[in-house]
Amino acid sequence: MNEENILDSTKEALSVGTEEAITIVSDATKENVGKTINVVKDIAKNVKSKANKATNVTKKTVAKKTIAKKINVGFYVQYQGKEVSKKTILEEIYEEWTKSHKISELKTLDVYIKVEENIAYCLVNGEIKIDLKLS
Repeated sequence: MNEENILDSTKEALSVGTEEAITIVSDATKENVGKTINVVKDIAKNVKSKANKATNVTKKTVAKKTIAKKINVGFYVQYQGKEVSKKTILEEIYEEWTKSHKISELKTLDVYIKVEENIAYCLVNGEIKIDLKLS
């Protein structure tokens, strides 16, 4: 009977020691998990903030492009009793360009109108010049 009591108290001591060890490990793990969760929350807030800023910039850019696409702008140059429209100038540029190139090769177009000389100077794709006599 005495041996049974010793075994029971040894088991009880072992179980109390194990429970304490589990509690210590559990508390340390909870603390680390808590810290990790806080770090993850902070990172998520920063990412969300940056995403919101990027979204706002994108919305503004899209809004500007949308407005520009929706408005049909008439553009005319008048000088000494003559009038030339943007449409006429662009049609002449395209006509001149397609004589020696494909229209798909036209990437950028800058037009400089010099009314005193009655000429539109055109810079195509940053290098090729087309000079159009305005009429």
